[in-house]
Amino acid sequence: MKHLLLTILMAVSLTAADATGTWTGTLVPAGGEGKGLPAHVVLKQEGAKLSGTAGPNAEEQRPISNGKTENGTLAFELATDNSVMKFALKQDGDMITGDVSRERDGQTQTATISLKRSK
Repeated sequence: MKHLLLTILMAVSLTAADATGTWTGTLVPAGGEGKGLPAHVVLKQEGAKLSGTAGPNAEEQRPISNGKTENGTLAFELATDNSVMKFALKQDGDMITGDVSRERDGQTQTATISLKRSK
């Protein structure tokens, strides 16, 4: 009986942690005085591998790289024209939140991101 319960709990947690889908929300740069920029992320999860695209909207997307996921934690990189943005995120059901950083002109820039799964 204990094994059946553990199997069911593991199956539920694996299903809940699937990040596949379209996510929209805001990216708020540090020091941005609460002014959020639009964010649009399309993810595909296959086991621990995470692929997809990200950008400000559906029309302006770039491919993500080095995507991985484990226990609801998501990490990937996004190359822009002059830097690489690094995402360290946490998924909680239909919400993803976390931090974004990049090196630009010798300085580290940071932001927070909050995304909701589009239905």
